[in-house]
Amino acid sequence: MEPLAAARAAIGVGALLVAARFDVRTRRVPDPLWLALGTAGLLLLTYEILGSATDLERIALVPAAAVLFYAVFFGETLLDESGLHLRPLRLAGFGLAAALIVGSSVVAFRDGDSTGYASLLAVPAMILIYQGFYQVGLIHGGADAKAMIALTLLVPTYPSAAPFPLLTLDPRIDAPMRLSFPFSLVVFVDAAILYLVVPLAFLVLNALRGDLRLPQALFGYRASLDAVPKNTWLMERIDETGQHVLVLLPRRGRDPTVELQRLRDAGHRRAWVQPKIPFMVPLAAGFAVAFFLGNLLGVILPR
Repeated sequence: MEPLAAARAAIGVGALLVAARFDVRTRRVPDPLWLALGTAGLLLLTYEILGSATDLERIALVPAAAVLFYAVFFGETLLDESGLHLRPLRLAGFGLAAALIVGSSVVAFRDGDSTGYASLLAVPAMILIYQGFYQVGLIHGGADAKAMIALTLLVPTYPSAAPFPLLTLDPRIDAPMRLSFPFSLVVFVDAAILYLVVPLAFLVLNALRGDLRLPQALFGYRASLDAVPKNTWLMERIDETGQHVLVLLPRRGRDPTVELQRLRDAGHRRAWVQPKIPFMVPLAAGFAVAFFLGNLLGVILPR
């Protein structure tokens, strides 16, 4: 395994194990951990690009990615609950990032560096995509989104880690997969596949309790409204029309105290709840699997 790949593997596994410990104990992961992980990734990427004799235009993607990365943690957003805000410094930063990306793209594609450059262009693109995943609910927690963004910087392209990964794809599939399916997305998908053990565990638990109602039995369990466990989402609520509804994928932002009282007022004594599963645990496993075993999706899908 090449030294840079070994460093990325060690840093990634170590940081995610620390994050998993925080997530299990408190369901929160401190931002300094992701800032350190992303900064380490930027430094390694800079070293890697400057160490190559050609294609130095790729270095412009590093400050572009850095602006997008640090903007996640610092400064006020352009769009919040009160509407759109024109923040000059933030807009200037985003403008600089866009200029660097466009300028380096022109140089790279003019000089015939389309494949190598495109693989690195996925870095700033995935920073924006993971933020979008969080906004639409595909990534449930803010720490999960920050983790994926930091991992994108840590391992921006598929690592040269021979003899790993042990599971390889057909060469006809591997090349386009590497271009269209960035490594951090492989980590995310591998983690999601490993996460599938959670619904099976819920199903067994609810079957043993004699509470096997589908599909909610795959997503959580029933609890007393007078003793709703900590770190759970309510899967039942009374909507604005007074109807009792089941929510399989609860969204953040609702007041649980109000929701609980509405259920009590409607005569309910128990409700289905969904634990806030610490995603850092399968994410740490997914990173190790992606690095050393490979893309589980490519193995599962028919060839």
